[in-house]
Amino acid sequence: MRAKKVLWIAAPVLVVLAVVGIMVLKPPSRPGGTQAEARAALNVELARPQAVQWPDAIGVSGPVTAWQEAVIASEVSGLRLSEVLVNVGDAVKNGQLLARFDDETTVAELDQQKAAKAEAEANLSEAEANETRGRTLHKTGGISEQDLKQYETRAQTARAQIESARARLRMLELKLKYTRVVAPDDGVISSRMATVGSVANPGSELFRLVLQNRLEWRPELTAAQLALVRTGQPATLRLPDGSSVTGKVRQLAPTLDCNTRTAIAYIDLDGQGAGMARAGMYASGTIVLGKCQGLAIPGSSVVVRDGYEYVFVVGADRRAVQTRVVTRRRNGSMVEASSGIEKDHRVVIGGAAFLNDGDLVSVVESPGEGRAVTQ
Repeated sequence: MRAKKVLWIAAPVLVVLAVVGIMVLKPPSRPGGTQAEARAALNVELARPQAVQWPDAIGVSGPVTAWQEAVIASEVSGLRLSEVLVNVGDAVKNGQLLARFDDETTVAELDQQKAAKAEAEANLSEAEANETRGRTLHKTGGISEQDLKQYETRAQTARAQIESARARLRMLELKLKYTRVVAPDDGVISSRMATVGSVANPGSELFRLVLQNRLEWRPELTAAQLALVRTGQPATLRLPDGSSVTGKVRQLAPTLDCNTRTAIAYIDLDGQGAGMARAGMYASGTIVLGKCQGLAIPGSSVVVRDGYEYVFVVGADRRAVQTRVVTRRRNGSMVEASSGIEKDHRVVIGGAAFLNDGDLVSVVESPGEGRAVTQ
């Protein structure tokens, strides 16, 4: 009986304790709102899509090559290369001395030929004097016709010998000139085969020179792309280091390659920034065909889930609605949304990756430069 009385007394006490515990654990509701509103998940900033002019471009790829690469070769034979003054990568000017052959033998031959020319001139002077004297004697009957012919023949031979001596002298002067290897134009040395002490044959390659340090990009175009591209259109080349170089379409190939069914566009790269490009690079880029209007949203507002792109659109009820979008192009921090949103939508800028469809958010106002941020 005593145990029953204890149970009857303890039961009301336990009920009271349970009620008090529930009241303590229950979170208080916010004034003027519901409990669900008190659990608003995240503070977010919003932005409206902007109508902007997007460049209409096609993506292409191809190699970077030299506009023209000159081969500088030896023009003398049997001479030793005594000096090489430039190396790969050196910028040179038109007429700058690049290398020098040993010219001692050539100078000696030139001096010898100058003496031979002087001797030929003296022989010509004597032969012409004899010819003049023979004609005078022939008129007075002092010599026969045969003797006169001999004087004339000797004079003609002397004239031929002097021409031969002059030609030989000019040839040796050119040989002496060719012992000095000079740059045919401004540019950059791209290859060097010249080695001090070597004896080069005529036509042997010594250097390669990228004329005017001018590079061009040669992307390959399909037949459909070729129909859209025109000379003068701007282009942008993305280099492997992340930098970019601008250029302009100079020429289009008149035919397509029979094997690849592609044509080459020749794009001159601008001088500013082109120094970061190197001949032989294979890079991608775009050719701008024109401009078209589209909607731009911050790139930070786009999240990728299950292979699709989404943004969170917040309405008047402050609920974040997961909305699928299709993006096309990127310009800085902005991306073009081709479908899925309207101009009057408000999208979450940052923190979208932490939201779920239908989450309640708290909107804060923190306008950023260059974007339409609203509350």
